[in-house]
Amino acid sequence: MVRYAEGMRSTLATYLRDDLQAGRRQGDFHYTHEEMAMSMIISATLGAMNLLVEDGEVEHADRITAEMVLQALGVPAGEAEGIAGLPLPGEDG
Repeated sequence: MVRYAEGMRSTLATYLRDDLQAGRRQGDFHYTHEEMAMSMIISATLGAMNLLVEDGEVEHADRITAEMVLQALGVPAGEAEGIAGLPLPGEDG
């Protein structure tokens, strides 16, 4: 089980790093330390999941978390709100 979790974390980290680097290249993300940016995103995501598990329903928790993470990465507030409100691929919206 431990080895499985390590592999999953490694795979997820690769995707996260790729997304961070793409956002930086495009000029959307501004961060000073890539590993710290990754840790911040992971911590925010796990924190939001924990809040949902412990406190039950939090309306729009997914959008709130995405918006706050985008702002922390340097995306302007209005733009972050718009992006966070977009439907996920395959979602009917």
